[in-house]
Amino acid sequence: MNDKTVINMDKGKTFSRQNSSADQVILYHDALNSRTDFNQLEKLLQNLDEKERNCLKDLKKYLLQKEGAWLLDQQLLDFVSGLLEHRSLNPDIRVKMVRLLAAGAERQDFSTFLQMDRKNRSLLKYSNLFDELSVEEQKAVALFLCNAFSSTKGSEWVMYGSPWSLDADHETSNVRIAAKVAGFSMVSYTPSLQEYGSALIYNIALKETKALLVPKNKYTEEDLPTVQLPYSSVPNQDIMNSTDSSATQFVTLKVYNDVAAELSMAVLKYIKKTKSPPEEILYRCMRSLVKFAHIIPSDIMSCVAMVQVDLDELVVGHSDRVDAEMATLRSKLVKSKQ
Repeated sequence: MNDKTVINMDKGKTFSRQNSSADQVILYHDALNSRTDFNQLEKLLQNLDEKERNCLKDLKKYLLQKEGAWLLDQQLLDFVSGLLEHRSLNPDIRVKMVRLLAAGAERQDFSTFLQMDRKNRSLLKYSNLFDELSVEEQKAVALFLCNAFSSTKGSEWVMYGSPWSLDADHETSNVRIAAKVAGFSMVSYTPSLQEYGSALIYNIALKETKALLVPKNKYTEEDLPTVQLPYSSVPNQDIMNSTDSSATQFVTLKVYNDVAAELSMAVLKYIKKTKSPPEEILYRCMRSLVKFAHIIPSDIMSCVAMVQVDLDELVVGHSDRVDAEMATLRSKLVKSKQ
């Protein structure tokens, strides 16, 4: 998906919103000021050795002087990882560094830096600590993951679903960590985190989904473990236009289904607890629920029951486009019960 909606941040305000349209990825550009963040980071890092100072210079060249991704080497990654991992450091150091990463993530060539982290996964392990971070750190992480959707490779890095070891006893994946960040942000009481969380959920929901295309006249769900069908990315329009009478059905990976259910729960909790949600955030929530309902309709019904939320009462009437999404969601869930 190449279309993007860039959120412009008004001076003097914490954040502002731009309407989502045409299923565009939501990015945050003017929420970040790389020059200010870099200058503040330099002041916070007073006792660097020569190698560390060189790393900081390379990061400055990449972000402020717009030099190439060849500057983003393993030595720089190790430097960034060290700052994120040392919890005894001033948390403002981590805030400024992650905000700089969020600015870098807007560039197409930044994906090389993300791929370089496949061995130690320092960026993701830090993000996985989301519920333990300060609010300012949380904002920076959410911005970073949102802006990673600015490139195809960056979004694929976020959506990577294969499991890897978090520690000796636990496994996770990139997309599960992104879902954790999005979910926690969505149910936060901090308005800016709700803004970023809804954008991240929206970006995840509207990313093309890898799925099996199963001919109904040949196979049943019970047959799937014994047949060989290739997974491929399925355009959202194909999924959204599918019906119960279609000749084929889409079967998605379990990790995506789990993430869809987790994010749906977060969205429903937000709708239930928020008396006057901003229309833009509510639209993102409903648009995401509609996408998830085409993948896991029964799970969405269960989520609604568990949260005990009356969507008709809380959603209808906010705007025409929100009402349209609510009508689509209602129709899909009613058909899933038949």
